[in-house]
Amino acid sequence: MSKKIVLHQSFFLCHYVSPLFCVPLFFTLSILSCSEISGKLLILEGNFYQKWGLSNQAIAAYIKAASHPETKAYAEFGLGSVYYSLDEWEAALERFEDAETTVNNNFRQEYQELLYRIRYNSGIIRFETGQYDVAAACFRHALEVNPAHVEAKRNLELSLAAHQHREDSLGHNTGAGEIQDHLETNALFEYLREKESQQWKSREWIVDDPEGGPDY
Repeated sequence: MSKKIVLHQSFFLCHYVSPLFCVPLFFTLSILSCSEISGKLLILEGNFYQKWGLSNQAIAAYIKAASHPETKAYAEFGLGSVYYSLDEWEAALERFEDAETTVNNNFRQEYQELLYRIRYNSGIIRFETGQYDVAAACFRHALEVNPAHVEAKRNLELSLAAHQHREDSLGHNTGAGEIQDHLETNALFEYLREKESQQWKSREWIVDDPEGGPDY
């Protein structure tokens, strides 16, 4: 589910309406420690409160979940999402950075979607605060994690267009560095299109599993 917010007369950004992320409970509870169960239940509690706009309760649940190593990254992301919903963008970015640091320090395959969302939502905030070049970098990094997401590709293009629009409106002359950036961006788009084409070709032989994937 997504919404469009007018940022310029011709610029629209793809959003996650509610950047919630539930820890997938794929494991049998009997083989988990009490700490692991408690941490994941706290994440689910925080997500529930955030869904219903109970920010204080959500923050309290996420802070408790952050004390559990196995759910710390998700908890930091959840806190960032709450602060984002409250328009406390600097606090949200700090939490997203903490979440990414936690992921990088102990990366697991299950963190891939979380890492994408951290970078994507960081890009949303950077765009909304007018940091178009930084937003573009965030969306590039999100696409490095998963190049198949169309909304990140579109937002990358919009960030670059907004940055160029600002530069043009200031009468900025295009220099050698910007020409190089433009060439690198075109090369990136070509690479992403090729990756997406390969993925679609491979998916032709895969039966979609409605039960798979994380629970949002």
